[in-house]
Amino acid sequence: MSPEMKHEEKIVRTLAKFLADEQELVGRWRVAGKATIFLGSLLWVLAFFAYAQNAGAFWVVAVLSGVGGLCLGLGLWFSTFVTQWPVVRQFIDAEKVRQRIVEIDDQGPK
Repeated sequence: MSPEMKHEEKIVRTLAKFLADEQELVGRWRVAGKATIFLGSLLWVLAFFAYAQNAGAFWVVAVLSGVGGLCLGLGLWFSTFVTQWPVVRQFIDAEKVRQRIVEIDDQGPK
């Protein structure tokens, strides 16, 4: 199986899994978004306090700020996904997703 087919299979199976248990998974992403935003904010506050103490370990400030920014970005991405999902969901045909999984399974071994 080509890398493109493996990638398509992974996407289609993940989408089918998401469509099967939509509310629970949206709730998980919502919690993950809030948790990572909180963690990122906390790390930025710690970076600010580390900078204010002028301890000389500027690499600590850089690491805290970098990881905090990464967490904030991921949290906003997760939150945006949860907000946009109801709109995107309208345009996804669950039957065609299931049909594509059957076609992939019929093509042969993984």
